[in-house]
Amino acid sequence: MKKIVILCLTILLTGCLSPVKSNNNETYMLYRTPDALPKKHKHPVSLMVQMPYAVPVYDTTQMAYTTLPYKISYFSQNSWAETPSQMIEPLIVQTLQKAHYFKNVVSAPYVGHYDYLLSTTILMLEQDFLYEPSVVRFKMRAQLSNAATSRVVATKEFSVTQPVRLNSPYGGVLAANAAVSKVLSQLAVFCQKHAR
Repeated sequence: MKKIVILCLTILLTGCLSPVKSNNNETYMLYRTPDALPKKHKHPVSLMVQMPYAVPVYDTTQMAYTTLPYKISYFSQNSWAETPSQMIEPLIVQTLQKAHYFKNVVSAPYVGHYDYLLSTTILMLEQDFLYEPSVVRFKMRAQLSNAATSRVVATKEFSVTQPVRLNSPYGGVLAANAAVSKVLSQLAVFCQKHAR
């Protein structure tokens, strides 16, 4: 009997002290840019893309969701690899470069000349379980300014509600990528329309 108890304790302690730890946390990226963009003649102007500002509730690596009106929660074992602002800034730059409208599309720490400044604000990025199946809501406001005069040329709010095919956090990640891609496509059209 003593040998059985010692054997059980040995197995238990070995499991507790094992260097291989179980980690159930999953980390995800926003990485998708639009597949097709409207092509227009290249203009001899440069655009500076600022790091997007995010309202505080979305300025985190935590993935937001809602199950009740006016309530925001965060998944406990699923998170973004970086904040949405950090992931979306390079996607904006890539999208506007792929559109081939601007002579240059740059971001910080660039210190040279540019003609227009694009500022964006992430207003919402969450998975909404009030619907069955759930949806991802992504809202972003963009402001285009003339760099020489600091005059605001145009402002627009973009909003996409993307259905989630797989009703899980990973399904939300796929839908979030699709929603961001759609907004980026609309953002490219907005910039082409107002930067002359």
